[in-house]
Amino acid sequence: MEQKYIEYSNLLKQNDLKSTPQRVAMLGILERKGHADVDYIYNEIKKDFVSISLATVYKNINTMLEAGIIQEIKVPQKKSKFEIAKAKHSHFVCESCGEVYDIEEPRNLQIRLPEGFHPKEASVMVMGVCKECARS
Repeated sequence: MEQKYIEYSNLLKQNDLKSTPQRVAMLGILERKGHADVDYIYNEIKKDFVSISLATVYKNINTMLEAGIIQEIKVPQKKSKFEIAKAKHSHFVCESCGEVYDIEEPRNLQIRLPEGFHPKEASVMVMGVCKECARS
């Protein structure tokens, strides 16, 4: 665990952020869970930092988002989830259990936009039922 602490600490410092134990713990939670909403992060971090407030968790999430260390996954009709930033990819969201899974970015996706539109970014989210929920 010491190695991961150093990696998270360096990641924060490389992005001009102070490496606090709370931020390092939040990154550890995100790595273990993969994709987590603020409530999950808050409930997990409270196990080690009993006096941390939900406002502090939100503040640190926003700070790390702005620095590009983590990224937000906007899930329709649910709370946003967060993950440690990595190479561009898409997501599959299970409509039954709510889990989010990384999937390969689609190739050759052609989208026709009205004339004069200037997109900055596009993301693909696939909704459905994961294999675990499909079994039950």
